[in-house]
Amino acid sequence: HITDWYPTLVGLAGGTASAADGLDGYDVWPTISEGRASPRTEILHNIDPLYNHARHGSLEAGFGIWNTAVQAAIRVGEWKLLTGDPGYGDWIPPQTLAAFPGSWWNLERMASARQAVWLFNISADPYEREDLAGQRPDVVRALLTRLVDYNRTAIPVRYPAETPRAHPDFNGGAWGPWASDEEEEEE
Repeated sequence: HITDWYPTLVGLAGGTASAADGLDGYDVWPTISEGRASPRTEILHNIDPLYNHARHGSLEAGFGIWNTAVQAAIRVGEWKLLTGDPGYGDWIPPQTLAAFPGSWWNLERMASARQAVWLFNISADPYEREDLAGQRPDVVRALLTRLVDYNRTAIPVRYPAETPRAHPDFNGGAWGPWASDEEEEEE
């Protein structure tokens, strides 16, 4: 996971970085170099508060814990939970599995237009085709709680106001920074 890069590189350089330093990453060099078990047991894939909310998600659908209209994904152990609108994926079956039924091609989490929660056991179902959310509400509830825990420490998204000075016509044909250091300090 990307959060593991920094502590791993610090460890390789001879330093130490730990959770006590406020990091949520692990030194995974022993996992990479020696094949040891990873210290990571969960991965927050995404919480996107600015994404268009799914029309059929709600706080009630999330057991009053999490608004399932918000696009989010988390993996804990062998379980992966998705909430919100997963979009329109471009998943293509691997070439070695050319015998997949044609209906799988259009299965990209579009089974129910009124759905906003999916749960997969990725050890048993690495292609995420069998939604277990209805069968395992206990796991859904636990993973929604983890999303809430992560979201509690999230830093709010901030987009600066739009300005025409960032347009490529004014920056050698490329979108780029337009503010000087002094202007950024004033902001």
